Amino acid sequence: MEGLARVLLSLLFLKTLLTIPALRAFASEAETPAKRWEEFERAVRDERLPLEEARRQIEAFRALLPAAYPLREFDGTLVFPLKGYGLRHVGGKRGEGYRPSRYEFVGPRRRVGHPAQDIFVYDGNQDGLDDRTGEPVAVLAFAEGVVVSAFAAWAPGLSVNGNGLRGGNYLWIYHPALRLFSYSAHLDRLHVTTGERVAGGQAVATLGRSGTNAYAERSPTHLHFMLLRLEDMRPVNPYPLLQAAREIR
Repeated sequence: MEGLARVLLSLLFLKTLLTIPALRAFASEAETPAKRWEEFERAVRDERLPLEEARRQIEAFRALLPAAYPLREFDGTLVFPLKGYGLRHVGGKRGEGYRPSRYEFVGPRRRVGHPAQDIFVYDGNQDGLDDRTGEPVAVLAFAEGVVVSAFAAWAPGLSVNGNGLRGGNYLWIYHPALRLFSYSAHLDRLHVTTGERVAGGQAVATLGRSGTNAYAERSPTHLHFMLLRLEDMRPVNPYPLLQAAREIR
C-alpha cells in the first residue's frame, strides 16, 4: 500500500507541475511533428507497424509536416552534401548507380534496389578520414530544413528484428521548399538532433563507415544519399539535383 501511495503522490505532483506553462511546453516537446515522424520512421525500420497503418501515417504526415513547417519560411538553395567534394565523386557514370527497382518506403519491396546515389571520398586506408587533409569529411545539409530523424547508436553486429541496419548512423531531413526528405547514411558522428532546424550547407555530421555493408573492408568509404517525395515517399533520382547543387570547398 505504501508503494501505491508513493506512485499516486508522484503522479499528482507531476500533474501539478504541468500546470506551469513553461514546464507544460517542455513536456510537450516530445510530441513535435519532427519527433512524431522519427517515431514513425523507427517503427517502419524495425517492422513494428502494420502496412496499412504505415500507409495511413504517410498520408497524415503529408498534411502535418507542411502545416508545421511552412514552405514560405524555408529556402530551397541546393548544396552538395559533402564538403570538399562534388559531382565527379558520385559513383558510376552520370549517376547510373541510382536503381530504384520500384522501391517502397513501406511494403514488400522496402529493401529492393538502390534508390540513391553513393558519393565516394578519398579514404584508401579506411580510417574514415580524408586522405588529402587527414580530417573527417563533413556531411552538409542538402538544403534548408528540419531534422526529422537522427540515429547514432549503430555498432557492428547490431540487428533489430532481423534488420542489420544497413544505413548505420543516419539522418533524415525534411526540406519544405523542395517537399523532399533527404536520407544520409553511413555517418560517424551527428552534430544535430531531431527537431533542429538546419541551414543549407550546414555541417550536420561527419562521414563514417557505419552500417552492415559499409563497415566491411570490401566497401569504399562513401555517403549513401537518397531523396524521397513528401507526397508518397517515392524515390527521386538525386543526380540532376546534385548537378545543380553548389559545391563547398
